[in-house]
Amino acid sequence: MAMLAAAKKAGVLGGLAVASGLGTVAYCEPDSKYFDPEALERGAKALREINQSPYAKKVFEQIKAQEATKQAELKAKEAEFKAEAEKAAIQHERVRWEEQRKAMQQDSQQKAQLAQYQDELARKRAEAEHEKQRARNAELVALQDESHRRQEAERAQIAAQIEAERRATEAYKAGLEKEVQRERALAEAEGRTAERRANADLYRSELAQKLEEERRRLVEGINTVFGNLGAAAAGLLGDRDRLLAAVGGASLLALGVYGAREGTRVAGKAVDRWFGTPRLVRETSRRPLLGLRAAPGSKSAEAVRRDFSDIVLEPRLQDHVRALAAVTANTKRHGAPFRHMLFYGPPGTGKTLAAKRLARTSGLDYAILSGGDVAPLGGGAVTQIHDTFDWAERSGKGLLLFIDEADAFLSRRGAGMSEGMRGALNAMLFRTGDQSRDFVVVLATNRPADLDPAVIDRMDEALEFALPAADERRRILDIYFDRYILKAGTAQGGAGAGSNTGAFARLGAWFRGRGDVDRIAVKGVDGALLDEAAAATEGFSGRELAKFMASVQAAVYGSKDAVLDAPMFRRLLDMKVGEHAQRRAFMAPEL
Repeated sequence: MAMLAAAKKAGVLGGLAVASGLGTVAYCEPDSKYFDPEALERGAKALREINQSPYAKKVFEQIKAQEATKQAELKAKEAEFKAEAEKAAIQHERVRWEEQRKAMQQDSQQKAQLAQYQDELARKRAEAEHEKQRARNAELVALQDESHRRQEAERAQIAAQIEAERRATEAYKAGLEKEVQRERALAEAEGRTAERRANADLYRSELAQKLEEERRRLVEGINTVFGNLGAAAAGLLGDRDRLLAAVGGASLLALGVYGAREGTRVAGKAVDRWFGTPRLVRETSRRPLLGLRAAPGSKSAEAVRRDFSDIVLEPRLQDHVRALAAVTANTKRHGAPFRHMLFYGPPGTGKTLAAKRLARTSGLDYAILSGGDVAPLGGGAVTQIHDTFDWAERSGKGLLLFIDEADAFLSRRGAGMSEGMRGALNAMLFRTGDQSRDFVVVLATNRPADLDPAVIDRMDEALEFALPAADERRRILDIYFDRYILKAGTAQGGAGAGSNTGAFARLGAWFRGRGDVDRIAVKGVDGALLDEAAAATEGFSGRELAKFMASVQAAVYGSKDAVLDAPMFRRLLDMKVGEHAQRRAFMAPEL
C-alpha cells in the first residue's frame, strides 16, 4: 500500500503498464501535447518496485477489486441511463399522444364549428327562402284581394246598373199607370159632370128637400130645449125655497170642488214634507215613521272599536274616525251643536263607508248626496238644497248629510261659474254658516284644492283618506276573501253570492228559476298567496281590492267545478295588476 501511495505521489499511475493478461495500458496526461517517454520509464521503474515488493499480489488484487467496483458502478449508471431513457421515451410518447389528442380535439372542434356554421348558413338560407315565400304569398294574397275587390266593384257596378234599370223600368211603369189612372179619372169626372149637368134640376130639388128637413129638426130641438128651460126658470122664480136651495147647492158644490183641490194640494205637500225624500238624496237610512227623537245612549270605546272592526284604514286615521264617532255620539247626547267634516283623498279609499259607519255608531241617520246631481238643476238647485236641509232638520235622531263629489258644485267662484251654481254655493254657505244641532255635514272630494275657500272654512275637521299600505291591503284582502270566497253560498256571502234566506226569498227565487248559490272549493290559496297579492297590489284602493275579489268569485263561478286554485288566483291577480297600470296610464295626464 505504501508503494502504491509512493507511485501515486510520483505520478506514475497514469503510465502504469500491467502485464497481467489484461493487456498493456498506457496513460498520457491530458495536457501533454507530445509523447513523454519519461512517464513510461517511471512506470517501468514503479513496476519493478512493485514486483520486488512483498505486497505486489495484494496490490494487484486491490486494483482488480477497484476495477470491478468501477465496472459495477458503470453498469449501475448504465442501468440508470437506460431507465432515464425509458422514462424519457415514455414521456415523449405521452407528449406525443397528448399532442395527438389535442390535435384530434381541435379537429373535432373545427368540424363542429364547421357543422354549426353550415347549419347556420342552412338556417339562414331556409329563413331567406321562407321570407321570400312569405313575400310571394303576401303578394299573391294582395293580388287575390285586388282581384276580389275588382270583381266586387264590377259586381257592385253591374248590380247598380241593374238596380238603376229596374228603378227606371218601375218609374216608367208607375208613370204609365199614373197616366192611365189620370186619364181614367178625367174620363170618370167628365162622365159625372155630364151626368150632373143632365140631371141638375133633379139634384137641386133633392138638396133643397134635405136642407129643409134639417132646418125643421133643428128648430124643433131649439124650441124644446128653451121651452124646458123656461118652464124650469118659471118654476124656480115662482117657488122661493126651491130657488134658494138651487143657489145654495151650486155654491156648496163650487166650494167643495175648490176646497177638495186645495186640501189635496196642501195634504200632498204635508205628506211629502214629513214622509217624502228630497230629490237630491240618493240613499238614506232615515225612516219617517221611526224617526222619533229618543234619548241617545253613550257608547264605550270598546263598542266603538267593534263597530269599526270591518273597516280598514290607516291606523292613525282609524283612531281619528273612531274618536270623531265617539265625540259625535256624546255631542248628540248632550244636545250640543255638531261639527262639520271634510273627507278628501283618492277614489275608493273608504270615505263613504266611513261616513255611514260614523253615523250608525253615533246614533244618527245618514243621507248621501252627489254633487254631480246639483249642476243639471240650474236655477232650481237653490230650492232643492234648501228643501234638503229643511228635511234634514226634521230628523228626530239627527242626520249626517254626506255630499260626495262636493267639488262639482262647491268649486271656487270665478267668471266661468253659472248663476245656478253660484246660487247653489251661496245656499250651501248660508245653511252651514252656523253650527246645527240637527245635522252634521260631511263633504267628500278627490280635489280639495278646487273647493271654495269659504266652504273649507265651514269645515271643522279635515281627514285625508290615503291609499292603503301593504298591511292594510292584506287585511282588506282577508275581509273580502272571507266574504266573497269562503262565505259564498251562505247567508253572509257577498257580491250577490249569498244564499236565499227566508221562505219568501226562497219562493221568489223558485219562481224566477234561481236555486241556491253553490259553495266555492278553495285549493292552494293560503296566507302566503294573499301576502303575495298584497305585495303585488301596490297603489290599489280598497274598492279595487274588493273588485279584484269579486272578479275572482265571478271567474270561479264561471268555471266548470267552482274550484279556486293558486294558478287561477295568480292569473287573475296579474290581469288586475295590468288593468290597474293601464288605468294609471289613462289618469297620468290628469295627475
